[in-house]
Amino acid sequence: MLIATAMNAYAASSGRVFADRASTVGASEVGQCARKVYWLKNEDDPQHAAARDPDYQDGWGARMRGSIYENHFWEPALRQAYGKLLLFAGSEQQTFASGFLSATPDGLIVGGGPDGEDCMVECKTADPRTNLSEAKAENVYQTHVQMGLIRELTPWKPTHSILSYTDASFWNEVKEFVIPFDQRIFETAKRRAAEIITAKHASDLKPEGWIAGGRECDYCPFTRACGIERRKGPSVEGVPDPQFVAEMAGLAKAIKACEAAAKGNDTRLRELQDEMRNRLRQKGVRKIPGVVTWSAVKGRSGWDNKAIREAAEQAGIDLSPFNTVGEPTDRLMVTISASTDVEEPQAANEAA
Repeated sequence: MLIATAMNAYAASSGRVFADRASTVGASEVGQCARKVYWLKNEDDPQHAAARDPDYQDGWGARMRGSIYENHFWEPALRQAYGKLLLFAGSEQQTFASGFLSATPDGLIVGGGPDGEDCMVECKTADPRTNLSEAKAENVYQTHVQMGLIRELTPWKPTHSILSYTDASFWNEVKEFVIPFDQRIFETAKRRAAEIITAKHASDLKPEGWIAGGRECDYCPFTRACGIERRKGPSVEGVPDPQFVAEMAGLAKAIKACEAAAKGNDTRLRELQDEMRNRLRQKGVRKIPGVVTWSAVKGRSGWDNKAIREAAEQAGIDLSPFNTVGEPTDRLMVTISASTDVEEPQAANEAA
């Protein structure tokens, strides 16, 4: 791995360093899983830090790709087009901070908005396989933070941000989304940043990546620590009082109702997908621009573990040294029905 080793070392040594990133939550971070951001901010704190997953690898490729594109093509192109009207871009980039929230915008064009007002500009590169029918939510959140901080800390008052995504393979293919500023979102980001920075323990923050389905967890360095935190049971066994029983019964009913709704939605989703495939097949159509693309996907390569074990046993090979055990998990068995009537306990009525 001669070349790869050199590239990994170079990427590690040439990454951009932001001053005092531990004391604020950046615009690109504030929309991410709160618990992950908490651990990232506390990596140097012996009391609040969590160990990174031993098998975690920093996927610097996309980040480096975006930086090189921004610095050597995107910013020079905008500089050529707008000259001195382009602020806070390239070598003029600045980090703005208010309270626990910070941002380093890619640029601002004076008078570049839809109606001639000041307008932020944000540079992103995208994998060509990404479906960008709409801007990514975390990027939209980021632009509101950038606009809010610029409005608060400078004379400029941008009302919109142009969020651009350039195809990483074909730079001539660019999608732009115009994001109008929303003061309420900016204020929410401020409160969220404060909650993350001032949290006393990771358990004070929700595992939002896991709650959202785990996609963000694929790129998180703290999945093991987060799993341990989620599975952590009570230190002592207590006796539930009637009020607590009623509270848990209410949560159990809500869980069962969500399970039933999810099952119904999944069934309906598959019905609609099957109907669409049938109609496309009948019409001999595979693609309708802006609507649907139906394509074949090559099967994933894998291993027949059962056959490998059998072959090894026949050859007299002991496979026990290669046996691995996955991370421990937990089981939450909810047995109450969603339709069960839960009477409020007498103790709770008397307390009221």
